[in-house]
Amino acid sequence: MLFAVRKLLNADPYTQEFTQHQKLACLSQRLPIQFNSISHPAQMTQVEEHLRVCLKVSASLESMETVSSSEPLLSEAAYVIMARKSFKPLEAFKSILESFPIHQGDRGEFLALLLLTLARDQAVGVPVKSGHPEHRFFRFPSFLHSNLFKVASTSRAGLTSQTITALKTLEQDFPDAKMHFNHFIKLHDFRFINKESLLLLMTRGAGVVCDNSQASIDAVNVFLISGTEFRTDNLGAILYQIKNNAVYNDKPEPKLFASMNPYDLKILAPEDKPIPIIRIFFALAAKTPSLHVTRHPPTSTYNAIIYDIWSAGLSSKFLSPITPNNDIWKALLQASYGWKAIYKAETDVAKDLRRSMNPGAADDSGHWSRWAVKGAK
Repeated sequence: MLFAVRKLLNADPYTQEFTQHQKLACLSQRLPIQFNSISHPAQMTQVEEHLRVCLKVSASLESMETVSSSEPLLSEAAYVIMARKSFKPLEAFKSILESFPIHQGDRGEFLALLLLTLARDQAVGVPVKSGHPEHRFFRFPSFLHSNLFKVASTSRAGLTSQTITALKTLEQDFPDAKMHFNHFIKLHDFRFINKESLLLLMTRGAGVVCDNSQASIDAVNVFLISGTEFRTDNLGAILYQIKNNAVYNDKPEPKLFASMNPYDLKILAPEDKPIPIIRIFFALAAKTPSLHVTRHPPTSTYNAIIYDIWSAGLSSKFLSPITPNNDIWKALLQASYGWKAIYKAETDVAKDLRRSMNPGAADDSGHWSRWAVKGAK
């Protein structure tokens, strides 16, 4: 582990101060960070000095395609580094977004992945002397209701009785369920993903982020229903849908959960038996934070337990990785609207002028005021 830390940082493995490139290297081992530019020198530095994988170099040697691939040992090394007090993951992620031409996501998925990664680190605890977590496999129910969502007795104000009851039942439904992941990879094609491939990826500690064409879900984790035996008949799945659009608010929309069907998504083949499913919808831009949990018992239509969780907003009230009065999450949410950066300017007049150059492209008045009156009867 010490060797992996040294190679990832390309520096003294015990260092407590990190360069922007070292921060990027660590976060890239856990999140599928992609470069917008195929010729930016930062990519070359990451490949030369921080173990990023180079897939292809152009014939002219002027550009390259690189990837943050699934490397379990390096992902664990990144966890070790990120556990140091001097490595502040939120600040680090914000700073690399501002420093490098990297893709900021299409719908806020990096915020959700960061939430899940920090919740995982909280679940396994700080590294022991060897550098590994004390328990690589962690309890699935407590990951959901303690490490990801904050539903301890002291914070239940604002939760419905249905949500509290459902969360209590989670422990009863999955008393010995275990989970393991330490990074996420981006898929090129979701069509090959089924319960076997998801189980194999779990052995690498990898959750998956869907390709951009996948409409119903954005990411997937799996868990083991009982103990740590890797078998397809011991498998449950967590399906995530992530949105940074304020049109999704604190009110759950059942039709969005219904679209997250493991048979329609080909995770299960028609002949497969149903498996337990946790469907989580992150409405990140909701102005009113809320948490709603609904348990669906097995039925003749789908003979396995389903939990639907609607998480609205980015609030320390309901999300455990978020600390009170931390405005960085809001800044990251704003940064997730990557297209808005195009229209940044020093004054409002300059912003509107820039927006007027792209009529009708968004709701801001600058896209409309030069040529139309919105709201006129």
